[in-house]
Amino acid sequence: MKKILAEGLDYSNSLREVSYRELVKYVDYFRKTRADDEILDLSMIKLVDKKDSKESIDLRGRDMSFIDFSWSDFINVDFTGTDFSNSILDNGKFTGSNFSECIFKDSSLYGSDLRACNLSNSDCDGTIFTSAILIDANLEGLKDSDRTVHFRMACPEKGYFFAYKKCFNDRMVKLLIPADAKRCSSTTNACRCDKAITVAIMNTDKSGFYTEASSFVDENFVYRLGEMSYADSYHEDRWLDSSHGIHFWMSFEEALGYM
Repeated sequence: MKKILAEGLDYSNSLREVSYRELVKYVDYFRKTRADDEILDLSMIKLVDKKDSKESIDLRGRDMSFIDFSWSDFINVDFTGTDFSNSILDNGKFTGSNFSECIFKDSSLYGSDLRACNLSNSDCDGTIFTSAILIDANLEGLKDSDRTVHFRMACPEKGYFFAYKKCFNDRMVKLLIPADAKRCSSTTNACRCDKAITVAIMNTDKSGFYTEASSFVDENFVYRLGEMSYADSYHEDRWLDSSHGIHFWMSFEEALGYM
């Protein structure tokens, strides 16, 4: 895609303040003139209208497809029914905004702060959610697909399975997550559970054989071969990815890359 600059927007500033009217002007002009291989660069902008008002800024039902909004600040905006198809919203700050019934087909929300956002009944076919923050977001009726990235759980929702955890002193622990264990993941491949059985302990080069391994986070939390380990507590909200639980990865290679 060829990036198009918005005429009149000062791209020399690190965070460019844009009013509601300016934003609408840039988007509407792009809609009228866009070629098939073009994407509008509206990255690193901050919508500044109604700073002292508790009312949401109204951007409902607009066509905002093929626009790069990465690293932008859109707090408390009503985007209900807006089309963000093929747009880039990476690392944006959207706290408290309303994305109900929006279209995010083939868009990217990588690393975006979507805390307390309303994403109900949104179309997220092919959307990238990797590392997005979805704490307290309304996800009721959200439509994902097999092409949607890092929205569904990275570990099996049912049954037992094997997983891996890197521990202190370059030891790799192979875990059996039992069928009755609670388990979850957020918007990365990192997972956590409430209990697990240690079935093997080895060096990170797959050599050696050990009977114990200490956790990186708590050296007093020791995984012992053949024994069940229990998390000190476990938070049911899957979107709290740094919360309590035994953290693990589904593959040896991913666990190896941790710390």
